[in-house]
Amino acid sequence: MLNTASHLCQTRFATIIAALILSMTLHGGAAAADAVQARKDITAMGLEYNGQNFAKAAGNGDLVAVQLFLDAGMDVNEGGGAAIGLAAGRGKTAMVKFLLTKGAKPTSSALQYARTRGYKDIEKILADAGAKE
Repeated sequence: MLNTASHLCQTRFATIIAALILSMTLHGGAAAADAVQARKDITAMGLEYNGQNFAKAAGNGDLVAVQLFLDAGMDVNEGGGAAIGLAAGRGKTAMVKFLLTKGAKPTSSALQYARTRGYKDIEKILADAGAKE
């Protein structure tokens, strides 16, 4: 069962990455070639460029929006790591992995959120990445 769940998680992550690449291709080769275009794309999505919306996008598992925020210059650790904390607390494994690859710090808060909500896979990912209690 664990192998099946792990495979499912990996398959979902691969699907999300493929969707992100497709989205970038449809937007002229890159979703946001520069920060100015990324901010325009964020606005076109009905979002305001700020740390709160960045964290919400991460918590919702919206890889396209999160990538646009990063392309626009958002610090991946904005708000003390609110994005990885929300993603961890909402069970968004692919997002947690993605944020870690972008330099997010594996915070003790994110670890606690994952643990208290029963997301063992995220708890392990964060602990392996160096999150301490």
